[in-house]
Parts: sequence; structure tokens; C-alpha cells
Amino acid sequence: MSYLAVSVGLPTEAAAAELSRTLVEERLAAGTRIVSGTSHYRWEGTVHERRYWTVLAFTTDAHVDAICDLVHALSEDDLPGVTYSEIDAPEEYLAWIDAQTSGDRQRRTRCCSPAGR
Repeated sequence: MSYLAVSVGLPTEAAAAELSRTLVEERLAAGTRIVSGTSHYRWEGTVHERRYWTVLAFTTDAHVDAICDLVHALSEDDLPGVTYSEIDAPEEYLAWIDAQTSGDRQRRTRCCSPAGR
């Protein structure tokens, strides 16, 4: 099992708060952080600048597909920005992630591609 920090960029503070709360309530993440900032990106040949809220979620690789499905359901973007990186942390922290993300979940989803919506 891998432990991950999943980063999700969302266009509104409300969407970030909803995702953050839902990830924890559904045991898809042990905890989250919301950080705001400005994003610069190229989309369909044009450079854009936009305010974004980033949700950083701490979880395991077992939940990545379900997190991606949830992001696609909540995001207004055509291609939501979801990235994840493996993390290393003290055993106590990793045990906390395990404890908080195990158990019954309300939502069971299957894939991470936009076509799977």
C-alpha cells in the first residue's frame, strides 16, 4: 500500500470546501488542507490566469479512483487538475491515515478518466 498526498485544483472556494468535507466524511481521505492561489495554464491554445483553491488530501492508493470520480462529479472544469504523489511520514502519521480511511464508505466509484463520469 502507498500513502499519497492528492492535490486537486478547484475554481471556487465553495467547491473546495465541499470536496474537502466530503473526502473526510466518506473516509476517502484522513484529512485535507485548502490553499488558495493563482493558476497560470495553457488551455485550447490560450494562456489563462485564474484564481484556484487547492485541496490537499492525505490518503492511500486504494482511494485514488474514487477521489478522481468525486472530483469529476463536483468540478466545473473540463479537465480537473488532479495530481498525486507518494509520501513518506512517521509511522504514527501513516497509521492515522490507515485508521481514518478504513471502514464503510458511502460512495463506491470506479475510474479516474473523464469518460468514466
